[in-house]
Amino acid sequence: MTAPPRPEPDWARLAALAGLTVVALYVCYLLLAPFLPAVAWAVALAAMGLPLHRRLRRAVGSENLAAAVSTVAVVLVIAVPTVLVAVRIGHETRGAVRTVQEQAADGRLRETVARLPGVGGLAAELDPGEVERQARAALAELGRRSFGVIEGVTGAALQALTAVFVLFFCFRDRHHLLAAVGRLLPLPPADAERVIDRADGAIHATVYGTVLTSALQATTGGLMFWLLGLPAPVLWGAVMFVLGVLPFVGAFLVWVPAAAFLAADGRWGAAAALTGWGLVMAGVVTNAVYAWVAGDRMKLHPAPALLAFIGGLAVFGVSGMVLGPCTLAVTVALLEVWRHRLPGGAPVATVAPPSAAAGR
Repeated sequence: MTAPPRPEPDWARLAALAGLTVVALYVCYLLLAPFLPAVAWAVALAAMGLPLHRRLRRAVGSENLAAAVSTVAVVLVIAVPTVLVAVRIGHETRGAVRTVQEQAADGRLRETVARLPGVGGLAAELDPGEVERQARAALAELGRRSFGVIEGVTGAALQALTAVFVLFFCFRDRHHLLAAVGRLLPLPPADAERVIDRADGAIHATVYGTVLTSALQATTGGLMFWLLGLPAPVLWGAVMFVLGVLPFVGAFLVWVPAAAFLAADGRWGAAAALTGWGLVMAGVVTNAVYAWVAGDRMKLHPAPALLAFIGGLAVFGVSGMVLGPCTLAVTVALLEVWRHRLPGGAPVATVAPPSAAAGR
């Protein structure tokens, strides 16, 4: 007995379904776009904190409790150093303001500024009254824009709360989330697992590379501060580490003012040495180290790994630190699937299985 013939597909209905799907996906993107940085960092932190969560899960026996403790631990590891550094920077800033006020009152500030190259002549021509008027106008403008500052702080707090919320569920429901992603991918299970594994490797590569380069800057920066006789080298090394992890910030917020201080104090050799260290470390060494570490872990050449990191920052902002390398890794994995599926390509069974999948 022969099987009945399959009905011809209704192309009009399929086209309508495809159109509705595209519209629905676009609307979902609009809904999630404001929280993209929070979600990206929550996923990255969950991937990094997974070994700790596994140990806690075995120790406490409860997935909910282990996820809660893991989330609190990750938040504390990030929040405590950041708060300490912020407090210290605020303390140093208040001290610097007091010093400038004292020097301005007894006339030493003009002498100090006059010793700076390229600035001394301009400073001598400035009218103190005009400088004061400009400073008052800048403060008034800052006051008028205080609403924007408050709005920015509120948005950052909302992003942080969203990241913590998503982080908890990434710990607790990671198996269900990974299974759901695998089902949504239009790929066989082995290929879907391969794509997820490459994305996981990209996340680890980004975080490890960023932490390693920040630690390198902090260590060498602290040594430079110590060799040049600058105060609190260990403290400022820790500050450079925290700032190095943050995108669009960096350790230059520490070494540039320090180099200016050395120059104003007449120590031109020390200022040149610190400036040379900062330029070489920030522009050459850290990028080379990141490209080497991330490229090796992502199984890619260092050049595209570094370009994905920088391009991700340019396209996605802060979340691009994770999304850029992850997008490149997923794209490469999909191209590999095509290569193995096309005629003449190697069978999928001959491809080495994902290395990280077994540990999830």
